[in-house]
Amino acid sequence: MSLRKRILVVEDDPATREMIAAYLSTAGFDVLSADSGRAMAATLKQSGRIDLLLLDVNLPDSDGMMLAHEIRRRSPLGIIIVSERDTPNDRAMGLEMGADDYITKPFFPRELLARVRNVLDRAAPPGEARGIHGGAGRVMRVGTWLIDKDNRKIVDEASGEPAALTPAEFDVLAVLVDHPNQLMDRDTIAESIGEKRSEGGGRKVDILISRLRRKLGDSSEGGERMIETVRGHGYRFAALVDWV
Repeated sequence: MSLRKRILVVEDDPATREMIAAYLSTAGFDVLSADSGRAMAATLKQSGRIDLLLLDVNLPDSDGMMLAHEIRRRSPLGIIIVSERDTPNDRAMGLEMGADDYITKPFFPRELLARVRNVLDRAAPPGEARGIHGGAGRVMRVGTWLIDKDNRKIVDEASGEPAALTPAEFDVLAVLVDHPNQLMDRDTIAESIGEKRSEGGGRKVDILISRLRRKLGDSSEGGERMIETVRGHGYRFAALVDWV
């Protein structure tokens, strides 16, 4: 079995699809391709393992945004949306639908490669069982969750079930956990996870924190939130952090 990272390129334009596949293959990735939502679904089912999905928005049989949303509901698979739509609202919608990143056409292949590597570098190695489940790694307890930052794992202490966080969601959580009870503004968090203000980093932070709260059950109902919103300023990680 190949140990190279496997990328699925979903793009209906043959020239663009072939250009992306050739460039990423040259960069050392194992690249598969699909020209529609239906072909994407078949490839995901048959391939065995996909590490990252490059997903075009305008497909002949599907809306890429909705596909991203459906995939994110059941998988932490890395997703980068590739689209001609370049408004702030389009970018925000892509992130809200569950994408880890968003790149607009036309793009420089080198920029695409940098974004691909960034998402993959933040992802936990598939199948790794260290830290929380044995081996090296310092583990902290936050509420009902055990967090192993070194090995990028978070599991429910009672059930042992992992939280299916995306790489970007884990990055935001790690930044907040590193600064308990400290007020952090959106731009500081964005810069800490490699986002730029000019690219809507603050808005992306809002979306990632909203997704984190949902996945971690961080509701304001019946008690204080783990991640507090300080209106007009930013966020504060208010939960007690204990080392296990």
